[in-house]
Order: sequence, then C-alpha cells, then structure tokens
Amino acid sequence: MKEVELTCPTCQTFKKIRIPETIFDQKKFGTIKIQVPPGAVCPDHQFIAFVDTKGIVRGYERIDLLMGVSLEEEAENNKSSEELIHGDITLKVLINSYGLYGVFSLIHAKIFNYPSYIIKKSETGEDQKRINSFFNNLLPDQYKATAILIKFLHETDYDKIKIKEKNAFLIDSEKNILQTPWVEKLKFEEDMLKKALDIIDNKEQLIIIKQDIAKFITEAEKTKLILEGVKEIYKEDLIDLLSSDLKISKINKYRLNLIKDYINQRYSPKLTQKIKNKVQEFLNLL
Repeated sequence: MKEVELTCPTCQTFKKIRIPETIFDQKKFGTIKIQVPPGAVCPDHQFIAFVDTKGIVRGYERIDLLMGVSLEEEAENNKSSEELIHGDITLKVLINSYGLYGVFSLIHAKIFNYPSYIIKKSETGEDQKRINSFFNNLLPDQYKATAILIKFLHETDYDKIKIKEKNAFLIDSEKNILQTPWVEKLKFEEDMLKKALDIIDNKEQLIIIKQDIAKFITEAEKTKLILEGVKEIYKEDLIDLLSSDLKISKINKYRLNLIKDYINQRYSPKLTQKIKNKVQEFLNLL
C-alpha cells in the first residue's frame, strides 16, 4: 500500500489514506480518480481525488449526494458483494459495490455508448449478463440492442491489461476509477441519482432515472435533426428552436455541452461544428 495525503475540498480536513501500490506501478492510466467516501478523510463529506501515477494529488471534485443511514448500514454489513452475485441488483447495491462516482460513470458510459470494463475476479459470465441487463434497462427500448456491453476483466496485474479501445471507461474492485474517456463533470448523473434515492422503492428509483435519460436523449436527437438541416446555427438560436419544438424551458450551457458530447460520441463531431458562438465570432473580429 502507498500512503497519499488527501484534503477534503469542502472542509479542508486532511488525512493520509492507503492506496494499493500496484496502481502506481504502471503508467498507462495517467491520472486516477479515487473515490473518497464520508469518514475516510472527514466525517461528513465525500469527493473524488485526482491522483497521478507518482501518487501526487492533482485536484478534487465534490460529490454533494448524501446516502443516508440505511445505505451506510448496508455497506457496514458488507451485503453488497453477496447481493450483487446472488440477490437482486438494485441501485443501492451497485453503489455499495462500485461507489457513487463508479455508478455515475457506468450510467454515463451506457448513455453515451462508451466501452466499459470492471476489474473484478469474483464475477462470472452470468453476473456480467445481469449487470448489463440492469444498465441496459435504463435506456429507451430502441437503444438497448446496440448498447456496448460492460465487460469484466479478471486480470489483477494492471501492466498485463490490454484494452483495444482508447475511449474506454475502466474501474477496479477497489472503486478506483482508472480511466475515463470524458472530461466533463457527471452532474447530470448525480442529479438523477439524487432524485432517485429520495424514493424508497427500488423499482420506482429506476423509473425516475429512465425518465430523465429518455428526456435527455429526446433533446439530443432533436438537436441532431436540427443540425442535419442547417449549414450552421448560432448557439442561442439552437436553444430557442429546441425550447419551441420540445416545449421546454431554455436549456443551460452545461446541458447543451452534454448534448454536444452525446452527438460527438454517438454520431459525428461534424454536426456539432455547425454550432457557432456569436461572442467568439465578435472577439475574432477585434
């Protein structure tokens, strides 16, 4: 194990935590995201620490979602791994197994259709099938058949891991996020889970998430249609068109960037290049 000193980005409490040395023995993953739960550094806050392969902390990201007592008790009793293998897969079981940010990332990878890999020795082919069934069922029906499957890797030597896709998401059994092909914060996924976990019923939780994903994809597909029909369009005009056609309130900058990322990943960056910025064009003329 290697000791790394982390500082809570919310309350500035600092503490040394131990991270498996094997993560730092190789250079292929660059910056690693370490999920830090409440109690690991400070009593009340959870966050992501960005650590390079030399063990140097490069930054932090807050996670505002609070889990509640019942989930903490479930984690303390170490039920999640057994339930993941033998019982019903629920949102809370997945969070206990892969961490909040891990679940955010797995959902994000499914929506945007990134290849995903989980390093975990205990799961079987049947477990992989059940995991994929859970996440695929969050998608609208027309996207389930083409969804890229989440795969398990049983290689614990990181130097021997070979992944052909450069844009793959990778998480290990210690809940360390070894590789993410995106740079944006997962605020969309965090907000979805925040709403879902306010509901006690496991099935109702998934309905909330499915509704939010379907709404987002509807917005993205409508944006794609608009872009296919124009030579170029200003960002402000695109937002007005979307609001009018879908009868929704004006989307914010983060939402539009998320839609652009979706179109870039699932279709073509050439489409989003049609979106022009009036302010930037004005500055270019100066």
